[in-house]
Amino acid sequence: MRVVNAGILAALAVATLGCARTFHAEAVQPNPMAMPGETLRSSEKVTIVTGDMELEKPYDPDPGQRATTAINHRYPLINQASFTMVSRDRLRFHVQIDHKWEEWADLTSWDVHLEDDQGHAWAPEAVEHAQTRLISEFWDREQRTSVCSAAGRDGTGQCITTIGVLDDGWKHRQTFGTLSVFRGKADFVFYQRDLMRPDVRKLRLVVKRPSEVFEFTWRFRDAVASDTAGGGSSQRQIE
Repeated sequence: MRVVNAGILAALAVATLGCARTFHAEAVQPNPMAMPGETLRSSEKVTIVTGDMELEKPYDPDPGQRATTAINHRYPLINQASFTMVSRDRLRFHVQIDHKWEEWADLTSWDVHLEDDQGHAWAPEAVEHAQTRLISEFWDREQRTSVCSAAGRDGTGQCITTIGVLDDGWKHRQTFGTLSVFRGKADFVFYQRDLMRPDVRKLRLVVKRPSEVFEFTWRFRDAVASDTAGGGSSQRQIE
């Protein structure tokens, strides 16, 4: 297991990541070593939701509606991490990255290291089960005829006042809307004697490229499973 000096990592971060976007999220849970017989070896899942200005899709119709006016929203890119304590000496981190580019979704192209609250930092011993797959979404689009009030239409043919919409989308056939993103997954394995100890209060997994950094953090408190309502992880969404 290669141990990395935290001071060197910080200096490299300043030198090479000055313009990088950094996204943070954290979970609060008991330390898996505090009560080994009562605490799950699988951690809370930490999620960071980002977006891309080139990835948009319309909102889905409300329940009971077949169609709705097309209003686009930023497609959510789900970036997640969790870990399994294989033993006190070995941790396996399960990481997922979504991106519009296949190369960026490939987790073997990212630099990864692990930090604790006592200033230690480690590089992964191995990267396993790396895979990248394409996710595609399709949605139906219709062009319907507006029903105008007695005021009629303006010079461009638009209703001055719209009072209804005809269900005649079949008259104006449209192509399907479509969107595709790549989802990459991989396991990062860290090995170090007594890597996970009862006195560890925080672990941070840093997944980075020169222009983008994800920081997934787990804070350990003996009697607190979550500091956020409805779940163990906080999320940050980028619109």
